[in-house]
Amino acid sequence: MNWIKYFSFSYVVKLISLTVILNYFSIAYHGLISPEGESYSRFLDQNINYIQWTRNVLMYGSNLFTHLLGTPSYISGTQIIKVGTHIEVDIWLPCLGIGIMSFWTAFIVTNNGTLMNKLKWWIMGLFFICLINCIRIALLLVALDHGWEQSHSLDHHDLFNIAAYELIGILMYCYNDGTQEDHGDAKALPTTF
Repeated sequence: MNWIKYFSFSYVVKLISLTVILNYFSIAYHGLISPEGESYSRFLDQNINYIQWTRNVLMYGSNLFTHLLGTPSYISGTQIIKVGTHIEVDIWLPCLGIGIMSFWTAFIVTNNGTLMNKLKWWIMGLFFICLINCIRIALLLVALDHGWEQSHSLDHHDLFNIAAYELIGILMYCYNDGTQEDHGDAKALPTTF
């Protein structure tokens, strides 16, 4: 029970609160950049559409991995990747991993560290989250193209979430270990906001 003295309730509240705020901000922002939405903003849609930028990274990255795996795919429109004429993956908002990226961002913001170190780790984490998401989408396209049997108990979204949170756990450990070495304090749990 020695770990209890290192537990910070306020840190956990800040981490969870910021994660929820960032996630729901992205959902609300999606409403602002969707032409069919009631509060559509053409300016935000055309100039600061980070949701479409994320979708583009996933589509082009997945397309690259699909080709590397020997399955010819192509991008059709703003959110669809196809193989042939009958197989397609439509990349909706829940497919982007915004919730997982929100958690990673909240973790970086709520922890100690220099601005440059935080920026480096934040970009690295987002890169790896996008990378495993691209691999997931590519494997889904390859599986659909080859007619592989799908699991009825676990879908590809669940597998991505499991892999992403395991990855984030490793990155969190490495970040905290590196930050504690930088500050020479192996006992303090980062708790600044």
